[in-house]
Amino acid sequence: MSQATENTRFLVPLADGLSVEAVYYGSGTLCISSQAGCAVGCPFCASGSRGLLRNLSAAEMWQQVEYAWSSGYQPLRVTISGIGEPLHNFPPMLAFMGRCRDVKLPVSLTTTGGPLARFREALQWPHNGLMLSLHAGTSATHRELIPHAPPLDGLLEVLEQALATLSRRRRRKVGINYLLLQGVNDERAELLPLIPLFHRFPELTLHLLTCNPVADSVYVSPPAEKIDELHAWLAGQGVHARRPNPWRTQQFGGCGTLFVRSL
Repeated sequence: MSQATENTRFLVPLADGLSVEAVYYGSGTLCISSQAGCAVGCPFCASGSRGLLRNLSAAEMWQQVEYAWSSGYQPLRVTISGIGEPLHNFPPMLAFMGRCRDVKLPVSLTTTGGPLARFREALQWPHNGLMLSLHAGTSATHRELIPHAPPLDGLLEVLEQALATLSRRRRRKVGINYLLLQGVNDERAELLPLIPLFHRFPELTLHLLTCNPVADSVYVSPPAEKIDELHAWLAGQGVHARRPNPWRTQQFGGCGTLFVRSL
C-alpha cells in the first residue's frame, strides 16, 4: 500500500451522476463525506455552496473507504468530516460507524451540533473522537459563521452536561474546532467566553484551524504571528489549545474545501 507524504483528494462517483470528495491525509486519516452538499450554510465553506442535494447511504459512505483502498491507500482511521453535517444523516451514519467498528477501523466525526438531541446522543457513542465546530465564542459571531446550527448557548449547555458524565479518558476524545478568520473571530474578546468551559474540563482541547483558499471566498485566516500570539495567550489562560497540524495546512487539508460535483 502507498505511503503518502501529502494529502490526496479523491473524487468518488455515485450511481446517480453526483460525486463527492474525500481526502486521505498523509497522517493515515481518511476524511469522508456524509452528504452530497450541506444545509448548514457556513459562508466560508465550499462544501455547502450548492446547498443540500441529498443524504448519502451507509453504502455510499463505505464506498469512499473502498475507493481509498482501491487507490492503494490503507487508512489507519476514518473521520466523518468532509461534505455534509453527519447528524443530519443520522441512521446511515450510525450504520457506517458500526461497519467501521466491525473491521476495527477507528472512526471519528466533526459536527456543528444540530439537532441538539442527536448531538447529546453522539457525545455518548463509542467514537474515536468528536469535534464540535463552533468557530466563535459569542452568539452573534456564531450565527454569522454557522447560520443553521443550534444556538451557541444551547450547544454549550448540552456539551457541559455530557462532559460531566464522561470519564477523563472519554473527555480527551472531545474537542472544539475554531477556524480562525481574520477580522471576524480572531480577537481575544471573541475567545474569552469559552475559557470557563476549558477550566471546568481541562481534558478538552481547542483546535485552532486555518482555512485553505476557496474560490470566491472573502475569508482568510490571520497571519502566523497572530495565531502564535493567540495560542500563547490561551496557554496562559490554562486552555489546552493546538495549532493546525501540517496535514491541515496542506492543500485539501483546510476546513470547508471539499465540493460536491455533478459528472
